Amino acid sequence: MNFKKFCASSLIIGFSLCQVPLSAFAFATADGEVEHIQPLKNSKIDLVKITPSGNVIQKENCLVVNFAQNFNSKYYKTGDYVQFTFENDLRTQEGTLLIPCNSSLIGRISCIEPPKWFSRNSKVYIEFTHIVLPDSTNIPVAVGIAGKKDYLQEGAKETAGKIAGYTLAIGGVGSGLGAAIGVAAGHTITGLIIGGSVGGGVGLVSGIVSPGLHYKAKKGESVVVELKDNLKLPSQQ
Repeated sequence: MNFKKFCASSLIIGFSLCQVPLSAFAFATADGEVEHIQPLKNSKIDLVKITPSGNVIQKENCLVVNFAQNFNSKYYKTGDYVQFTFENDLRTQEGTLLIPCNSSLIGRISCIEPPKWFSRNSKVYIEFTHIVLPDSTNIPVAVGIAGKKDYLQEGAKETAGKIAGYTLAIGGVGSGLGAAIGVAAGHTITGLIIGGSVGGGVGLVSGIVSPGLHYKAKKGESVVVELKDNLKLPSQQ
């Protein structure tokens, strides 16, 4: 290979390596290796330290857990415990098993704010306490709900659905009354239109002014949590 071809090949290889993100590689430190978990939307970091004595998921990583049962804040109170599960193995991108599937994340409800007038939905605050591995090992955790809110709450979509339900329900009643009045006056169609308009408007206002929603989740529904401190885990075989 002549000198020009050698230089060209070296440049191509160097450029190719630059296109591979650094997070694709594990790298060694004085007391172990650093690997990476798949980053989630709210993750600020993706680093995991792998050592002979165990593994450490660095704080500010985000993890996905799932409700172990149907949940409705209407039937829970402060002090009740809620169980979440890891439905899949949590592994690093390099392949190291961190948390086996069927492990549980346990949380205690620290506060429930009930629904309030003007469609203000219930808020559920959870203090996560520990992870239970399939072999019954208990591991203390410091985690919280990921994102801008530190509580669980129904979203705008569910609130809009409630208001729409009020609008349709009361609008239907208004249409019926309007039609009846229209029949009496000999103007059925006009009465139907006016009654529906008035009823729909009353329904919309009623839906907005009425109390908000309790927080509900189905078994298996996912929640993203963020580590507030490093999570130390035993090595998994």
